[in-house]
Amino acid sequence: LDTLSSVAVADTRIRSIYYSGVGTFLITGSQTDENGSTSGSNIKFVGTTNVDAGDIYIPDNGIRMIGPVKVSAPTSGSTVTVFYG
Repeated sequence: LDTLSSVAVADTRIRSIYYSGVGTFLITGSQTDENGSTSGSNIKFVGTTNVDAGDIYIPDNGIRMIGPVKVSAPTSGSTVTVFYG
């Protein structure tokens, strides 16, 4: 859910990610069709220190997400900002 526009984010490209927190972050945008084929992408990365924040820039066309985009952060104190489009 885009917290600024209150619109569910789906079928888009992830252009960059800004995060803070310690642990494993997961961004999922994949779906399975009626034949059992899975398409889309997962982005998984680990934040190592709580003091530092990270910025991940994805060049060219970004990473394609199919279906609803879901973001999972390791703790309630973690933050994730996803730039998409």
